[in-house]
Amino acid sequence: MKNRNQNQGIAIVGALVKPLDQIEPNFRSLQGRTVKLQLLSTNTLSPIQHQQIWQVVQSESDVAWTYMAYTGFAQQTALINMLDANFHLPEAIHFGIETRQGVVGWVGLLNIRPVHRVIEIGNVYFSHQIKRSTAATEVLYLLLKHCFAQGYRRVEWKCDDLNVPSKKAALRFGFQYEGTFRQDRIVKGRNRDTAWFSMIDTDWPLVQQAYEAWLADTNFDEHGRQKLSLAQLMPKS
Repeated sequence: MKNRNQNQGIAIVGALVKPLDQIEPNFRSLQGRTVKLQLLSTNTLSPIQHQQIWQVVQSESDVAWTYMAYTGFAQQTALINMLDANFHLPEAIHFGIETRQGVVGWVGLLNIRPVHRVIEIGNVYFSHQIKRSTAATEVLYLLLKHCFAQGYRRVEWKCDDLNVPSKKAALRFGFQYEGTFRQDRIVKGRNRDTAWFSMIDTDWPLVQQAYEAWLADTNFDEHGRQKLSLAQLMPKS
């Protein structure tokens, strides 16, 4: 499909998009090999799961919350109140990230625009128990696969432009950098320039192959060490 067409010989316009019925939200819990994403937008965590996530959160360094919209939590009740408030935001779906260790983080699908078939992966909290793990990568694979399967054309990733780890993660996960919105918002009383990344439906087939090759059992040795990195498997731009 060409990206642009000529409009009656006068102006260049965008390519026609195949008409579809508006996407009906069909989000559900997602099961992977190393992780489960438990849908939380229609129910709250159980008391046991609240305790699991509290044990993880209270052992986090304050640095973990630097670029989040909220700070660390002095009490479990404060954490529960924040989770319940965020998990029921309009135009947002949240998942608890669950491994064999229990609930070890959360992630959201935000700014959902079904008419334009655009969605954002955000409010990502990967605790120290899941960072730089196979499970963390599988979280992104499950979400991306689910979004594109539903007919979304574009998945976004946004972060504070000063958040270097998040920007590196976006590129590793297969997103493409699009630019930085200067003075985009004020967070905790401080300026935030927002870096924008995206993946579109035409990117996904090759990116999906890279994820599946990386996640395959054959890509890990008997000690669980990867043979090829995700970056080595990703399509070259």
